[in-house]
Amino acid sequence: MSMLKGKYALVTGGAQGIGFACVKELLVNGIEGVTLADINKVRGEESTALLKREFGTEKVIFVAADVSKKDQVEGAFKKSIEHWKHLDILINNAGILGEQDWKPTLSTNCDGMLHGTLSGLEYMSTKQNGRGGVIVNMGSINGVYPNATIPVYSATKAFTVMLGRCFGDPIYYDHNGVKVLTICPGVTITEMIHNGPNLMSSESLCPNIHKVSQGLLERLKRQTCEELAKQILDVMIRGRSGTAWVIAGNEATQVDFSTTDRQANV
Repeated sequence: MSMLKGKYALVTGGAQGIGFACVKELLVNGIEGVTLADINKVRGEESTALLKREFGTEKVIFVAADVSKKDQVEGAFKKSIEHWKHLDILINNAGILGEQDWKPTLSTNCDGMLHGTLSGLEYMSTKQNGRGGVIVNMGSINGVYPNATIPVYSATKAFTVMLGRCFGDPIYYDHNGVKVLTICPGVTITEMIHNGPNLMSSESLCPNIHKVSQGLLERLKRQTCEELAKQILDVMIRGRSGTAWVIAGNEATQVDFSTTDRQANV
């Protein structure tokens, strides 16, 4: 893919699931180099070794980083720039689900998303020695349409959607040359899906929470991480800055915010 020729990317939460599929999709399509960042050092090194065997030792580096910690995010960006000399694509993918022990969910999904977005704008901005680029923030369909079984997670993903809509606005894009897009995946087959029932809202607040959740999951279309990664790459190329996209059942649809936007401008 010509768009990726001579380009370099950083993917957070890249050791497994959606993040790993995105790293692989970038490499398959000819990106020059990728930094895989993840909090899980063992998994990160294993995944990086796998990719090096498939794509060559010069194509991937691993950086251990907890995105909820600002200094670790900045460290990952600095190591990327030192190694590759440039950064053109950031996929802000790291995220967790946990409703009852909710502080890590907030700090990873909100603080982490903000740390990555601000660092991406800083390091890629044409006004700060960058050459412009694309930031892809990983939201969720639950950040567009509420899921009452996982209220904290849904709220963090709504934060992600609004963050991307604001930083993707022309007032930022025209100045920095960095496109900001939000991807909102539907049900995607990952470890999070398998662990989900144990991470729901409290049964004391809703005794049949697991039954409700199971009913929701059974009704929704599913997709693999690999299918999602292909759609993300397509949206990354054709999507306009500030837009949010639901990708569900291996189909991408731009979210229409026109009603709320009209109300906001009354």
